Order: sequence, then structure tokens, then C-alpha cells
Amino acid sequence: MNANGCRDFIGCSRFSIGEQACRGAEVLSEWLILCRVPRGASREWSIEAFCELQRLFEGGLVWRGGSRQVVGMARYRSFLFTGATVGEGFLILDARESHHLVRVFRAKLGATIEVLDGKGTRYLGTIEVANGKAVRVAVESVETMPVPRPRVTLLQSVPKGKAMDLILRMATEIGASVIQPVFTDQGEHGQPKIDKWQVSIIEACKQCGLSYVPELSEPCGLGDWLQATPIAEGALRIVASLEEGSRPLLETLNAAGSLDEVVVAVGPAGDFSVAEYAQLRESGFKAVRLGANVLRTETAAAYILSVVDQAAR
Repeated sequence: MNANGCRDFIGCSRFSIGEQACRGAEVLSEWLILCRVPRGASREWSIEAFCELQRLFEGGLVWRGGSRQVVGMARYRSFLFTGATVGEGFLILDARESHHLVRVFRAKLGATIEVLDGKGTRYLGTIEVANGKAVRVAVESVETMPVPRPRVTLLQSVPKGKAMDLILRMATEIGASVIQPVFTDQGEHGQPKIDKWQVSIIEACKQCGLSYVPELSEPCGLGDWLQATPIAEGALRIVASLEEGSRPLLETLNAAGSLDEVVVAVGPAGDFSVAEYAQLRESGFKAVRLGANVLRTETAAAYILSVVDQAAR
């Protein structure tokens, strides 16, 4: 439920979502909702409104009748990295994550936190030491999540400018399992910003609550990847194409026997070269059309990944 929906329900002249919720989805349900009840409203009306909000936000709300406010309890999301410590019934976040939680989001002692290791394990617990250098979490439950399907590998031509950051974020949010940046004839050939790209992926994982962090492979030439990388037998291989004779994307997906493994190739702004199309065809890629309009490379990547994800479900 968004802010406008809450405003419509409460009928307030004033409704605010605390700064933490506005600054990122790492704060899950600390909407820090300040739902100020209109003057003159009856106590029965106020309690009814609170009960409805409690249902919508799945519990975790506190009624402060004296101040006539409804305040959401905190629940945060964080990630474990190599510098973190996992013990029996507790874990300690690394300095970067600890600083982010305590200094940026102002997480407090006793707040609920969900911690993901990026490899399928979810920890749920409460913060017992809110230190900006080492947050300690008392673990209450541990859950291993299933590996998501379909497994989609995105072969993305490295674009110019900052478009790659956007592509990485969207590909992660939509559900790509592997992202392989490739250098193409008409794409960017500068120094890849692997560390920066990895940060974009992690931020997208936090926003979506993904249990598995997509694998970001070392950039290489398209031809080199096609020659050196084995593709699972039975995997569907498709390339977003501007060539005549390419089939509609949905038609190709519907005709496929299985969508458990899919490899998607998306070219640069100037498209793949004739030689690159030939290489892709030799490697078993089928040319697909993404509608009547010519799309930007970042739009094409998001479009094709979204359609593949929906077709596989």
C-alpha cells in the first residue's frame, strides 16, 4: 500500500512516511508511519483505522493513543560478506554494512533485521549491539531458500556512459542469474568498472530481498565467450535482433520445449555486427524481435528478461 492509498484510507490532511523508508527499500516495514488522526475523529474511528493498517502492514504497528499516532516498528535488511562473522545463534556484520545500518538508517538496539548471505540463506533476528563498526545480531531463525528458476544468463554488450549500471540493476531485479558483460564491435571498449557494477547489483538485491546474488562475470569479447563457455544442453539461446526474418519473442518462447535454462544476448546501441550475428547463429542462438519499435539497449535487456520470466512461470 502506498502513501496515497494510506492517505485516502485515513482521510488525513497530514500523512508522512519517515525519512528512512523514503531513502531505500532496505527498511522493510519501518514505514515509520505517522498517521495523524484528524481532529474531532472518534476513538472508535481511530481504533478501526489502526486495525486496518495493522492488517495491511502484517502486524508490527504500535498504537500511541496519547499522541494519536500509529508508528511502524523497524525491520531492516542487510547482506553478509566475507568480512562478516557467523556464530552459534549470532552473527556480526562487516564494517560497511554496520555503518550503513547504524549511521545511514539509524538502526537501533532491538530492531528486527533480515540478513541475506547472497547464496540462499536468510537469517532473521534482532540487533543486540548497534555499533557503527560491527553490528551484532541475535539470530532467531535460519532458512535456506530454493534456487530460483528459470536460470537466465544475460550476455550484455557493454554500453557507453552510465547505462550499464541501470542494466545491472534492472537485470538483478527481474531475476537474471548470471550477467556476462561482453565487448562488441560497436559497443564500449573502455576499462570496465567491476567494483562499481557489483555495488549496483548488491543494492538491487537489497531492494528486492533476493536470496541469491547474480553472478557478475569478468567482461570479455563476445567471440571469446562463445568459444570458451559451454552452454547447458537444452538451454534456449536467443538474441535480440533488428535483422529481417527474426521471429517474435513470445512465439519463440512458446515453441521452446523448456525454459529452465535461457541465455539472452543483447547488443549495443549500434546493434551486433554482421560477423557477430554469424557467430551467434553458429552457437545456436535464435534471433527474436522485441516488438515493432527499436529499443535502447537498456530497455531491450529489461524487456526480454521480463518476458522470459513471465513465460517460464
